Amino acid sequence: MKKFKFTLQSLYNYKLTVEKLQKAELSKAQQALQLLLNEEKRIQQAQKDTELSLELALEKGENIVAALAEHDAYFRFLRDALVEVKGKIVRAEEIVRLCQERLITTMRELKAYDRLREEQYEAYRMEVQAEEAKVIDDLVSFKVISEEA
Repeated sequence: MKKFKFTLQSLYNYKLTVEKLQKAELSKAQQALQLLLNEEKRIQQAQKDTELSLELALEKGENIVAALAEHDAYFRFLRDALVEVKGKIVRAEEIVRLCQERLITTMRELKAYDRLREEQYEAYRMEVQAEEAKVIDDLVSFKVISEEA
């Protein structure tokens, strides 16, 4: 009896490998995005801390001009850093979106291959059943003929 062989098995195996690589790529992109989001939170927290520090310095009233100059430069630095990180976040989100789209496409292809494999297997099973029925019919015919003779 012949064994079932999916005709697109090598292509199916290739797509499985591609899917695995795309999942790893997506995971890496999501990690990079998460790092950038954490960096954004850290910068925002630094801004809040600096605002509190400035308020405390102003309440004390000691060398207000120096405190304002020092904090102003740091605020500009934080603002520029925040703008830069937000730009990187937008790019990272786009990369994650593209990775997700490619992975979805690959998963759809794999699902189609699974359906094709099921259809081929069902055809194979029907063929095997037909062969078995023919063999049984031949045996029954032979037995009947041999009993009559």
